[in-house]
Order: sequence, then C-alpha cells, then structure tokens
Amino acid sequence: MTGEKRGVPSEILQQIRDRIDIIDLISTYVSLSKAGQNFKGLCPFHSEKTPSFSVNPVRQMFYCFGCSVGGDAFTFLMKQEGMDFMEALRELSQRTGVALPERRETGAKPSSGLSRERYFHVYQLAASWYHRNLLETPEGKVARDYLDRRGIARETWSTFQLGFVPEGWNGLSKWLEQQSVKPEELVQAGLLARKESEDGTRVSTYDRFRGRVMFPITDPRGQVLGFGGRILEDGASPKYLNSPETDLFFKGRSLYGMDKARQSATASGRFYLVEGYFDVIVLHQNGIENAVAPLGTALTADHVQILRRLAPSVMLVFDGDAAGMGAALRTLDLFMNSGIEVRVLLLPAGEDPDTFIRKNGVSAFRELEGKAATLLDFAIMSVLNKAKMHSIQDRVKRADEILAILQKTKNPIEKEEYLKVVSERLGIRPDLLSKRLPTLSRPMNAAPSVKRQEQAVTNLAIPQGKPEERDLIVLLLQGRLESNQIRQLDEDAFTVPLYRHILHKAFQHTDEEGNVNLDALHAEFSGDPAYEPVISRLSVAEYYCEEVFVHVVGCLRVLKEKQIQRLMDEVISQLKVAQREGRQDLVDALVAESNVLRQKKSLLTASP
Repeated sequence: MTGEKRGVPSEILQQIRDRIDIIDLISTYVSLSKAGQNFKGLCPFHSEKTPSFSVNPVRQMFYCFGCSVGGDAFTFLMKQEGMDFMEALRELSQRTGVALPERRETGAKPSSGLSRERYFHVYQLAASWYHRNLLETPEGKVARDYLDRRGIARETWSTFQLGFVPEGWNGLSKWLEQQSVKPEELVQAGLLARKESEDGTRVSTYDRFRGRVMFPITDPRGQVLGFGGRILEDGASPKYLNSPETDLFFKGRSLYGMDKARQSATASGRFYLVEGYFDVIVLHQNGIENAVAPLGTALTADHVQILRRLAPSVMLVFDGDAAGMGAALRTLDLFMNSGIEVRVLLLPAGEDPDTFIRKNGVSAFRELEGKAATLLDFAIMSVLNKAKMHSIQDRVKRADEILAILQKTKNPIEKEEYLKVVSERLGIRPDLLSKRLPTLSRPMNAAPSVKRQEQAVTNLAIPQGKPEERDLIVLLLQGRLESNQIRQLDEDAFTVPLYRHILHKAFQHTDEEGNVNLDALHAEFSGDPAYEPVISRLSVAEYYCEEVFVHVVGCLRVLKEKQIQRLMDEVISQLKVAQREGRQDLVDALVAESNVLRQKKSLLTASP
C-alpha cells in the first residue's frame, strides 16, 4: 500500500500502527507464549497441532510458517473477522483512539445490506433496552424474581448484561425507532420478524423476542452480535430461543461467555464446556470463570478450533443421565487427535452445574472434577460397563464398538494399552483383538471447518539459495543493520528479484543519515497480497547470529565478489565474440576491463 488508502492519509494509518499492540489484539483469538524475540501460538487460519504462528511485537507483524499467511494488525483483523480494510481501520481506530477524518460514504456492507458498525450499534442498543427493562421497569419484576430464585446475584446481571423483554409485539422496535433505527434494519439484524397475511396481500412485522430473560451473545471482544432468550411462562415453547444467523452471527462458531472466559482459560490452560447459559453464569459467579457453552446446538469443528487455540485442555461438564453421557460421547470425533486434553465431569443424574452447585457448593464440584476421566477412557468404559458377560455375542459386539473407537486415535501406545484392558474385561485374547482392529471400516472424520478452508493467496517464493542476499534483507527488515552497512547495499549486486524489489523500496524510505524508516517500508507493502506475507515472514523469522557485524561484513564481501565475478564472466563472453570478429580495438578494451575487475576481486579477497 502506498500513500493513502481509500482517502485515509498515510500519517493516520501510521499513527494507528504505532499505537496498536498486535500481541494484545491477536491474544483475543490465540493463546500466545514468548519464544525468543517473538510470540508463538496455534494458527487461527488453519488447523495445526504444533504452533507455527509467530508474532513480532517490535515490527508489529505476524506470520504463519504453516499456511504462509502474514501481515500487520489490519491484515489480521481482515482475515480473522472477515472485515474489509475500512472496517478494520475503524475497529483499530477505536482501539487506539486515533481519530479518522470524516467521510461521506458508509462502510462496506455485508450481503444483508447492514454495515458491520451499524449491526453492532443496533444490537448494543437492544441489549441496553433489555437490560434496563430488567433493572428498572415494573414489568421486569417477574424476571428479577425468577433470577433471584435461580440464585443469580444482582452484580452478575450487570456482568453478563442480562435483560428482559416483556410480552408485546413491538416494544423493542418502537423504542429503537425513537433511536433512529429503521424497521428494515431490525429485520436485517434478525431482531424483527416478518409475517405475511393468509391471503398474501399484507406483510406485518413483530419483535422476535417476547416475554423472555435475555442473554446477550458477544464476540471475543465483547461486542453483542446475537441474543438467547429463556421463556418465563412454564410449559411455553420453545424454552430457549436464539437470534437467527446473520452475516456476522454464526451459532456454530460462537461460544457463550467466551469474551469473559478467554483470559482465565489462557491463564489456567483449561476451558469448562457446559451446556447452557445458566451453567456458564453460575460457574463464573462461583469463581470458575473459564466456562463457555455452545448456543443450544451441537459442538462443531469450529468450536473445537476456537478452544484449542486458547487453551490445551477442556473439561466437559454434562448431566450424568443417558442424554448427558450421549452428548459427551458425540464429541469424541471432534476432539480425537485435536491436540486437546479432554476430560469428562459427569454430574449426578438430573443435575446440571447450576442446580448442583446451588445444592452442594463449589467444593463438591471440585471434588467431582478431580475424578474426571479422559474422554477416551470415558468412551471405552461406557461401552465396557454395558457388556453382558454371560453373552458371547454381546461381548463380541462391545469389543467391536471399542475397536471402532480405538481406530480414531493415532497414538499406537494408547491403542495397545486399551486393548489390554478390553481383553481383560471381556475375556477376549489381545491377539484376536489386534487382528480384528484393521478389519473394521474406519469412520469418516468430522467435516473440517468451512470458514478455515479458504486457500491462502499464492505468495512469492523465498529462494533457498543466495544466503548472503537473504540474510542481508532479513537483517534490514528486522532493523539490525547499521546506517553505514545500509549504504554499502547495492541494488545491482542482488540477483533475486524479490530482494531487489524490497531493497529498492527501502532506499525510497532512507534518510540522509542512511537509516531506513521500517514502519514506512512495512506500510508500503501493507495490503499487497503477494509481498505482505513475504515481508512478514522475513520480519518475524527467528534469526540468531552471535556477531551480526562480522556476519554482515562477510555477506557484503561475498555479494561484491559474486557481482564482480558476474561482470568478469560477461566481459569474457564479450571478449570471445570480439576475437572471433577480429575487432582488435574492442578486444584491447575488454582485456583492460577484465584486468581491472580481476584486480578488484583480488583486493577484495585479500582484505581482512
């Protein structure tokens, strides 16, 4: 990116880059740990078990050595949140406090027609109205009494911005209309529903939520992007109602409480995955602040990826009845070989975290936690406990069920040890189980995340050869070259087009003293799908050199020697042609030029 981007002055963009803390920004989505001069974590853009995602806090850049995606804070937000440049710009402007010049045009809009900023604004207005209804209105007393009976403390109401919507068809829409929100915007946001008359001649609208306790659903940064509502009238259906999916709200990619649980989970290394809104709230209220829950849907591969990037361990908390055990077992395919340590905490039948803690306290919950089995152990023991030892057919059936489970793990030691347990419990020889294992058809793995199947932009390749050229460019981009060394860099001496282009741009941002303005240089390539990932990779590369000055001197010498040798080869080639053509005057000139080059090379080689 050069100069201005969509009319935004380059100095404004640079102020934002100077003020943003890219470690803080990316830590919202990825658990980062210090590794040398960089921070590392699991890449949010592709599935991996070993961290290859690197962030450099000095250069304020990131790069994944696994999928070759890299860039600055703008690039990260655009790729992670699906923003366009102007949306990322406004987000980072708010984070850094750098004011943007007033513009006439609005931001880019999702396919629904509602801009990202407008969407969040409308949802926050709705959340405020719901919350005020709970706290202040006479109609809200029924919800206040309900939450009191459920043991939800008043301060928790504010922490989770709980709300209430009274009965009525247009309470929210009327209030939002007073806030200059149009009905069409509410329809696009999913807060207002349409209904067509039976004869098809008339379309009316009504508030989607009525007579419910409201739970704002937020993104990892705390912005409201949807709601869950719990009915207050006994026997009414549905008991829980969620916002419809929109361009910005996907239930399969959202976890309730994530914005509040992220920091605690990263610090402790564990998430508690529960089933509902109240389970999350009660655990948080009782000091277990790393609890999250899916939004009334089955766990998805996207959910697993989100959890995995922030913590290495997950505690599944389920009701101990058949439904709860079934729910735990259904997560097996998603978590198997994911790199996450998963344990299963089963509560007594008929209990959930909400009711159990209210009856027994946190200490009893912690006691059960200490007895939690690994997910694989839980799955296998669940099958073994159902075996009818007096029936050969049933024992064989259970053996096959367990072998099908063991096929899911790639750990050979795990397989071997469980085969011993199964053999002992079912009375079937281990060698027979081992022979049977490969004959069972391997189940299909869970479908990969749709969001992360995007192909990375084809980047410029970094040549394997020319180490002296590569090292000099890396040291240049990392700000480790002195001004007198930068002056010795000769664009013509570089043979790799990639490095020549970077150096050419660097010279455009070099001051009179020979220092390169690296911020301006990085800004030059920002948003360039070909060059930005390469610049990011070279900038965050772990490059260790005991004596940088000595190494640079050596690289400059080799670079100059190769340049002289190339010139000599060219002169010799021209000399042969001149000799064949009998052009003696040109032969004499080329011989003299060759002698000068040989002398330069000799002096260069002989110098210390």
